[in-house]
Amino acid sequence: MEKIVDIDIIAFSPHPDDAEMGCGGLLLKSKDKGYSTGIVDITRAELSTNGDLKSRAKETLEASKILKLDLRENLELEDANIKNDYESRLKVVGAIRKYRPKMVLIPYFTDRHPDHENSYKLLKDAIFISGLPKFENGMDFYRPKIVLNYMLHHEFEPSFIVDISNYYDDKFKAVAAYKSQFYSDVKKKVMTHIASKYFFDIINSRHRCLGLKIMAEFGEAYHIDTIVKIDDPIKYFDYLS
Repeated sequence: MEKIVDIDIIAFSPHPDDAEMGCGGLLLKSKDKGYSTGIVDITRAELSTNGDLKSRAKETLEASKILKLDLRENLELEDANIKNDYESRLKVVGAIRKYRPKMVLIPYFTDRHPDHENSYKLLKDAIFISGLPKFENGMDFYRPKIVLNYMLHHEFEPSFIVDISNYYDDKFKAVAAYKSQFYSDVKKKVMTHIASKYFFDIINSRHRCLGLKIMAEFGEAYHIDTIVKIDDPIKYFDYLS
């Protein structure tokens, strides 16, 4: 039986750089509050238009240091061919049961990249299956209580927005660590959408706009499939004053 190492919050990332983009601020803020954090990448992004596996691994290590992660590992599923099959679910279940996160962050179910949408379905199903006692893989059954969707390309109506104003600079540094992918001084073989300065401008504007909605400088959007309980509405909405 594999050793169980509890990690409070785990973000599943279709490719190295997606979690940085979608929930890097929340990971940084949670780490600052004393929670352990990690990212489990689903693929190595071997089909990325620019860069290669060597440069991507180096960039991932740098981004992980900036985010102060306690865990970074890769399930090594096939890029551009993420499947919701038994073997793939088994890998996800193994990670969930091994690290027993209190909260899991996964991509939203609609997005520009098919890997993002396919990851959502795979992760949603595997998270449920992980809680089935009779689904055996050599580890105790476990299902995290909190599953949040983070925003990538597709802009959805948030269930809530997290104030990441104090952490946005480091979040941006973690994203920018992927110099082979995004706008940087690294020469690109092909100028893709995400490699343009225009894309970075969109991301910055989005986070400023989300922050404005909650009277903060920068915000990150999240979706949750359950109703949010509030015990003290007056205290909860104190930020509006």
